[in-house]
Amino acid sequence: MEIKKNLSHAEEKEQSERDFYDHNLSDLSELNRVLFTTIETLEKSSIPYAIIGGVAVKSLGRPRVTHDIDLFVRPDDAEKVLEVLEAKGFTTQKRDPFWLFKAWQDEILVDVIFKSSGDIYFDEEVRAHVRRVPYLGSYVNAISPEDFLVIKAAAHQEHNPHHWHDALAVLKQGNLDWDYLLKRAKHAPRRILALLIYGQSNDIAVPNEVIQKLYRGVFESPVYMPESIVYPYRHDLAHMSATSEEGTESPIYVKGKIMEALTTDERIAEHDVKVVVSDKTIVAKGEVFTEEQKDAVNEVIHEIAPSYECKNLVNVRILHAPEGSEAIK
Repeated sequence: MEIKKNLSHAEEKEQSERDFYDHNLSDLSELNRVLFTTIETLEKSSIPYAIIGGVAVKSLGRPRVTHDIDLFVRPDDAEKVLEVLEAKGFTTQKRDPFWLFKAWQDEILVDVIFKSSGDIYFDEEVRAHVRRVPYLGSYVNAISPEDFLVIKAAAHQEHNPHHWHDALAVLKQGNLDWDYLLKRAKHAPRRILALLIYGQSNDIAVPNEVIQKLYRGVFESPVYMPESIVYPYRHDLAHMSATSEEGTESPIYVKGKIMEALTTDERIAEHDVKVVVSDKTIVAKGEVFTEEQKDAVNEVIHEIAPSYECKNLVNVRILHAPEGSEAIK
C-alpha cells in the first residue's frame, strides 16, 4: 500500500499537474503535436502571436482539458497565418471577416482570432506583455495573465461559464501587475470590477486599493468610458467623438445606441444579440427566441440608423419539448 507523505505546496502543485497530464495525455497528444507545428510555422514566418484559451490557462496554472487551439494575432497578419498554415497541410477557412479565421489539421481545430470581445486586439501593448512560458518541454508565447483576465471577463456569457472560472483561477495565482490590469480594464471595466469583488469574496487576495481605483474609474471618472479606448485597427474611429468630420454620428455611438435598444426595447429585450458597425453596414449576430424578435432587430436598427445597410445574421433558437413525461416522486 502506498503511503502518501505530506507534500509542500509546490510539490502538491507539481503532482497535481503530473496526474492531470498522465490521465489526459492520450487525448492531448494530437492536439499538442498540432500546437507545436502551428507555433513553429508562425515563428519561422516571423508572425507575432499569443496563445489564449485552454492552452493558455494551463500555462498560467489551471490544468483543464481543451480540444482546440486559440491563437491571438494582429488583424493585418490573419490572412498570412492562414497562408503559412495551408502550406503546412492545414485546411483553412475565413469564418468571420470581423474577428475569426479557422484552420484544421488531423481534425484538430486552430482558431485564429484577431479581435476578441470588448474590441480587444493584439496591439503593441498586448504584444509587449506576452510571456514566453514553458509548456510540455518547450516554450510558447502566452497572453499575459492581466490581458487573459480582461479577455475572459469580456467574453463570459451564460452559455460559456468556463471563461469566468478560467479568469478566477488565474486571479487566484496572484503575481499580477495591478497597474497594467487597471489600464487594460478599460475594455470591460464593470466586468473586471465584478470579477475582482467576486474573487475577493472567495478569499482571493485582491488589494482593496485596486478595487477602489477601478470603482472610482467606472462611476466617478470618464476614464473608463468607451470613447477613451484606442482602437488601433479601426481608423474610422480614431478620434472617437460623437460626430464624424462630415457631421454624422460616429459608428461607436451608433453601435452604443443600437445595443442599448436591443436590450431595452420590449419587442426584443434580448442580451444575446450583438452588432458590428463598419462603414455603412451593420451586422447583427446572436440568438433570439422568435421570428418576430428577429424581425424586430431589423426594425430597431433601421429606426436608429436608417442610412446603414442591415445584415441580420441572428439565429432563432429552437426549443424542443421533452419527449414523454417525467414522473414526480
